[in-house]
Amino acid sequence: MVHRNGRIGLGLVVLLWCALAGGTLAVPLTGAEEPTIEFNSPDVLRQILEQQVGKRVKVKLLSGQDLDGKVAKVGTQAVALTELSGMEFFDATVRLDQVAAVIVRRGK
Repeated sequence: MVHRNGRIGLGLVVLLWCALAGGTLAVPLTGAEEPTIEFNSPDVLRQILEQQVGKRVKVKLLSGQDLDGKVAKVGTQAVALTELSGMEFFDATVRLDQVAAVIVRRGK
């Protein structure tokens, strides 16, 4: 890591700096806290789905049917799900007033 002209490489400087810091400048692993959800709001399911955009969820419909897929987009009246389990070549658009429950897998 020492160059021919006697200079120390940037990688070594960063490594030494981190070792000397001793973890006192640790960056927290968790980012910003998740926004709070107002459970008394009529839009609570929409709020939950908006937080899950890009993630997989299971949506239980009032009819009793389950849809398991990735939340692509959430609007004021509907949610778009892609990559449906068991129907990978299909997408679904579901009216929010037909959603009975949103089932989300907990993080680690």
